[in-house]
Amino acid sequence: MIYTAYQNENRCFGRLPIAMSRNHALRCSFSSLLLCVLPLIGSGGLQGRDLAVVHDAELRYDLGGVHLPVWSNGALVTFVSNRTISPEILSFDNGGRQLPTLRLTIPDSDMIDLDDASGGPNGVVAVCGTAYDRSGRGSGFFALLNANGGMATVVRLFPYYPSRITVASDGSIWTAGLEVTNSKDSTPPASGVIRRFDSTGKMTGSFVPRSTIASPQMVLSGMLRSARGRVGWYTGPIGGPGSQYYEFLADGMVHKYPAIALGVTEVVNGLGLTDDGMTFLTTRENSKHLRRLLSINGVGGQWEQERLPSQIGPIFILYGASGSSLVFLNNDRSRMTFIKEAKTP
Repeated sequence: MIYTAYQNENRCFGRLPIAMSRNHALRCSFSSLLLCVLPLIGSGGLQGRDLAVVHDAELRYDLGGVHLPVWSNGALVTFVSNRTISPEILSFDNGGRQLPTLRLTIPDSDMIDLDDASGGPNGVVAVCGTAYDRSGRGSGFFALLNANGGMATVVRLFPYYPSRITVASDGSIWTAGLEVTNSKDSTPPASGVIRRFDSTGKMTGSFVPRSTIASPQMVLSGMLRSARGRVGWYTGPIGGPGSQYYEFLADGMVHKYPAIALGVTEVVNGLGLTDDGMTFLTTRENSKHLRRLLSINGVGGQWEQERLPSQIGPIFILYGASGSSLVFLNNDRSRMTFIKEAKTP
């Protein structure tokens, strides 16, 4: 199926600096993440939570070289053919079955550069990035694609450039991004880098003032995920100390969580929020041959290391969460494993 997107009436364009928008060091390359993972899992300070495998799913698609997939709202989502006139969005259900491919085109755009994608309720897929016209001028945007065949909604956001996106359980669109003019970060100090929109593109909230963020890279990288009643943002940089974790509740309340104790070369490569209020992330630290699954139970808790089931192989990345289940890449890029806390009789 081919889906054509139509822009909204905001036709403003700006020039986005290559150093900020196309810094490939900030992007999660799926194949490169797999290549640098080492086969040893750290074992210090483990929690007693009893995590068990629910089921495995095999994907009949080689995900090598794609953007790091995200599991959200019942689907694994990624994209290919990026930085072309019409990128393709791929998605897979919990059995590994590939769903119809979505193709994004934007009138008057000569090239579309996607930065992130997320599944939403009722099969909607949200993507964000930058659309460039023939002269090379770029405008930040997000787009909603309807899996049932409806046309996409494209909302241009200039001078705001979103680099991360997620769809909340109530259907609202959340993004992380910066305002950029004249090739510089021009976000007003009091303006939020996290922004909430309704499905028409109207901004309904702005959170985390730019003045509280030390570096643009903390916004350009990182991860946004959602669960029932909340949205989680792990800031960049994705490696080493200095990153933060925030959660945003449906009523607009913002919680800044305790700092995550990361090694100098430790990298966070996955984030998932479950509907019971837990937050999980996965890390790797090649210099110490360390792989960890960390969790925290609410803003008053502390980050703790979890013990993974024996069926999880030495190579794992947390794609996201669904309900009370965590969804992992498990040992190879064609295998998804779903785990959850085992219930005692």
